[in-house]
Amino acid sequence: MIDWERHWITPAYIIGAAFDGKQGYFVSREHVAAFWNAHDEAGAVFHNAAFDLDVIRLVAPELDVYAKVDADLVWDTWLLHRLYALAIEGHTAGNEGQATLEACAERYLDINLPKDVIDDSGQLVRTSYGQWLNKPLAKMSAVYLEYLAKDAIATRQVFKRLTKKIDELLGDCRGVWGYVSDEWSHECRERWGPLTHHIQLRAAIVLKEITRNGLHIDLARRDEAVPMLKAQRDEVESHLRDQGVLTKGKGSQKALQTKLQKLAALHPAVNFPRTEKGLFATSAEALHDLVEYVPFVNDLLKYRALDKLLETFLNKLDRGVVHSSFGVLARSGRTSSFGELNAQNLPKDDRIRNCFVPSKGHVFLDHDYSTIELAALAQACVSQFGWKSEMATRINAGDDLHQVFAGFVTRKPQEEVTASERARVKPINFGKPGGMGPRSLQTYAKMTYGIEYTEHEVAELSEQWLDLFPEMREFLKDTVDTPLELARALDLTLVGHHEHTDDDRMLRHPQNAGQGHRPNPILGMMCLRALGSDDPRTVKGKPYTPACVDYFWTKLGHLTEGLPEKFAKAIRERTPSKALQRFVSSHVGRAGVFVLTGRMRAAAGYTARHNTIFQGLTSDGAKIALWKVWRKDYKIANFIHDQILVEVPATDDLKEHAERIKKLMIKGMKEVLPDVRIDVKYAATDRWRKKAEAVFDEQGRLRLWHPKKDRTVSPRSAQRSEKQKSVSVRASG
Repeated sequence: MIDWERHWITPAYIIGAAFDGKQGYFVSREHVAAFWNAHDEAGAVFHNAAFDLDVIRLVAPELDVYAKVDADLVWDTWLLHRLYALAIEGHTAGNEGQATLEACAERYLDINLPKDVIDDSGQLVRTSYGQWLNKPLAKMSAVYLEYLAKDAIATRQVFKRLTKKIDELLGDCRGVWGYVSDEWSHECRERWGPLTHHIQLRAAIVLKEITRNGLHIDLARRDEAVPMLKAQRDEVESHLRDQGVLTKGKGSQKALQTKLQKLAALHPAVNFPRTEKGLFATSAEALHDLVEYVPFVNDLLKYRALDKLLETFLNKLDRGVVHSSFGVLARSGRTSSFGELNAQNLPKDDRIRNCFVPSKGHVFLDHDYSTIELAALAQACVSQFGWKSEMATRINAGDDLHQVFAGFVTRKPQEEVTASERARVKPINFGKPGGMGPRSLQTYAKMTYGIEYTEHEVAELSEQWLDLFPEMREFLKDTVDTPLELARALDLTLVGHHEHTDDDRMLRHPQNAGQGHRPNPILGMMCLRALGSDDPRTVKGKPYTPACVDYFWTKLGHLTEGLPEKFAKAIRERTPSKALQRFVSSHVGRAGVFVLTGRMRAAAGYTARHNTIFQGLTSDGAKIALWKVWRKDYKIANFIHDQILVEVPATDDLKEHAERIKKLMIKGMKEVLPDVRIDVKYAATDRWRKKAEAVFDEQGRLRLWHPKKDRTVSPRSAQRSEKQKSVSVRASG
């Protein structure tokens, strides 16, 4: 039986079914290995392949079921559906029920695949197969065989229909930002699978294994940390209450919806995802992309993480192990964590992180990429957009980009830059690539790094950053023609304008010959002016006629459904403002974007498009690296975007393991970042320590890092420390 309370435990294989499009077979337990080997070179399609392969591995441990994954012979309709939804709708179908086989069969095959079938005894078929374990196939009730056969047939047919739809999509998306060429698109599909399916499949398998491994807890440290956790949670809760939001209880959801509605109005350039019913989505996955731009969302998720951690510490550690769940695909392409513990969003306080320890007889090897998202951005500039990249040049020279920028700002040689000067420019290096404006940068710097910028300072630093990395001026341009998109959204045509206003001057203009029924960007621009002013005028200063103004507001009335009430009301009441103008510009300015590996994200706002370019690419490289490390039989305890926490026996040669893992991580990332330098820092610890760095004894052996103790560093680390002065080995992350 599937243990829903302990979902990481692999259930027993009862019976399987296989369908090749013509014939179907039932495969009993004793024939699993033989059947698998007989189809060694055949592709296999599953719906949630990570789960099914895990079940097969348990019943037939002599098989290397993941060799098919290495050979790109395993397909997952669950993942393909989610990637397709991301490419055409801008979400990953991550909500409950959106990516089930039943939902896919209904969407792609237009058939009803019943889920709640009952047998003759009144038992739910899908949860009652356990009664047939190790019993002859002939004894099994026909309803169970029929249910299983339909699943196998539906999975294959969904795969055929879905891959065809993806082919059609990829054959008609040349104008999407980030699309390189038809040859590039074909190569991406061959190498990474359609929309990066093969990368996501590998990651899904390893993340499931990480959940099973779990994180061990030092219960004595846990007891010491609980009061501190309570204090931190209560502080964040108080801050949320000050912002008008109740965290729990009656009225909390309504208050949260009201708050998100206000925030959506304040941040028109940011896409606040919604549910199918039109409410603001509030799950961690849905809010994931907003964290860097909306401080409230960061507070909310921080509260949830603290509350969940406190609940876990108090109530769920009787086993001394906590099993975090992971989501393989957020909108940006990154992973997420949830369930018993959000293992990717733990407080940075070492007093809390130190509660997490390796299993008995093991130590942690903590590996972390250095400034990897900037490296991904540099790679995209070079090979996706074809620009000369100063950022890539600096990275390949081995320079620390924070040190470089600080030296540029202070007009000092890099070696003379102080740690505080370096730290002060760090928010600009990390915030500007995502298209943050001055106000967002100020908030980001304060919330993330505790740094306060004045308006003048943030503007000056932003301009200096663009001077240092001139390719970023091109990267940060908005590639969406907003007036044209508005004209398309509202069907603003010259014929329609003439019919409403009885003014045919634009329609008769020679340049507009044959364009009367097409959405017109000039009308889109005029509409934007009407949104922002009580007295809209043409470029020559002539006021719009009342009939012209009425035409635009009449058309805008079709846009109100699903908008925040503040703006919907403004449109209904025809109340122009600059805020309304900015919001509508952003609302219609969403567009698609491609990651260099070939994944597409639809309906992304300006900041989301730019973030996806480098965050998605980084995540793909890290997922490839994660697979390579796992396939070398390493036990992975946690995965945090660009960081891998591995357990190895304490008596082994730690340096040998650390260097091997480092090489695997670099090799994996190099597959997607071939033209920029990749560096990985590592440390050995007896518990999870954020500030740990590599230390070596006199014989050059890697030793455990401990705080406030003398350490002997390698010559390489010593040279780096001399170059960067007081900068710690891992500070560049």
